[in-house]
Amino acid sequence: MNDTPPHINRKLCELLRKKTSTERYMMSWSMYETSKYLITQAIMKENPQFTETDLKKELFLRFYRDDFNEEQKEKILNHLEKYYSLKQA
Repeated sequence: MNDTPPHINRKLCELLRKKTSTERYMMSWSMYETSKYLITQAIMKENPQFTETDLKKELFLRFYRDDFNEEQKEKILNHLEKYYSLKQA
């Protein structure tokens, strides 16, 4: 969906082009961190019993579910399980 008028889109692009690469990077990093925080809060609200391992696995699935096939996802989830289990021990 794109409900932004073309002249506003052009203005936004113009403003973004004026920013340095560092400023653009910091903007995108901030947006990523904000989305990660909001998703984490939603996951924990839905699943207050989740451990850190459960949370990391669910975050992975929410962000990257469609980027990997089932076999790849299973390998990554197993790795996360092992890594956070060792970290908590």
